Formats: sequence, C-alpha cells, structure tokens
Amino acid sequence: MSEDGDCTCKVGRVTRKYGLDAVGSELASLWRGDDGESHSLRDLADRFNRRVLAAALRDASVEVLDGELQNTYRLLTDDEVSAGMRTQAVGRLERDGVDVEDVRNDFVSHQSIYTHLRECLNAEKGAEPVDRVASTRDTVGSMEARTEKIAANNLETLTGDEIALGEFDVIVTTHVTCDSCGRRQEFGELLANGGCQCRLER
Repeated sequence: MSEDGDCTCKVGRVTRKYGLDAVGSELASLWRGDDGESHSLRDLADRFNRRVLAAALRDASVEVLDGELQNTYRLLTDDEVSAGMRTQAVGRLERDGVDVEDVRNDFVSHQSIYTHLRECLNAEKGAEPVDRVASTRDTVGSMEARTEKIAANNLETLTGDEIALGEFDVIVTTHVTCDSCGRRQEFGELLANGGCQCRLER
C-alpha cells in the first residue's frame, strides 16, 4: 500500500498541501468497514473535504466548533442552499482571510476518492457476504431475551395482593405458522430447516 505522500492523484496532492497525515489509511478503513460499518464513497469525499476546510480555517487562524464546520461546509456545497446564504458564507470566510475559491478547488469528488483508494492505496472492499439468516436469528433472539427480562422485572414489582406467584421463569418463544400448510414452527427451528417443509418438498 502506498502512502498518501507518494501518490500523484488529486487526493494525494491535497493531502500533502494541507498536511492531512494518515488520512488515506483512515479512508481505506472506513471504506472497508473495519469498524463494522462500510461508508460510501460520497460520505468519504464529504469527510475528506471537511478535513480540507478545517485545515484551511486553521491556517487562517479561524476557530470553529465541529457543528459550525459542518454547517459551513454545507453552505459551500449543498445544492439546496440559497445563493444569498452561500454568498454570505463566502463573504464571511474571505473577511477572515480564507481563500474560498482555492479551498473549493481542492475539494474532491467521490470518484477521486475511489481512484485514490484503488490505484494509490490498493485498498479493497471486504468481500465476505453477510449471513442474513444468522443476523435475523440473532435479532429475534435478542428481542425475545429483552421481552423476557422486561416481563420478569415487571412481575417482580407486583405485590402478593396483586398476583399470587412463587419462584418463576419467563420464557418467550416466537413461532411461525405457515399459511399454506398450517404447520407451526419455532422461529429458530424454521431458520435452521431452511423454511417450511411444504415449500422445500416442491
């Protein structure tokens, strides 16, 4: 994998210009989804461009909060922002010593991000398929466990005058009834079997 400083694409040039150290590794990690969530190229382009804007503001000794930075970026780039609001934002930045035209020229597109990731960093998307069956089983199982806990906690708050109950266990089980054959199966069993037998036998 090449370092950001070695490549000649626009992302690499802008990275060096603003001193955005290790931004390439960060973008590659977010694109692959190393944190469990893969980010789109457009999201990565916006993230990179905000870093560029932040660096330009810092170089001009303009202090902004994170929320203000995001709003300023929106005013400069969002097509739904009115011309008047954009003009005000540009004027305010220029009064603070920021060369807005130069900064906007340094903003990159999602295609530039893709080129940097693939051709400069040799980054590849994770190819492992998501196990949707396992994910569904885990989701429903978590809901059942949560319902059991809520039910048990509420039962424990009831006094003897309200209900008569000794030691107890709460068990929540989800069942699925097939409308075609009327067979009723426990949710996990249905998933393990690959569906209803009446459909599998066809």
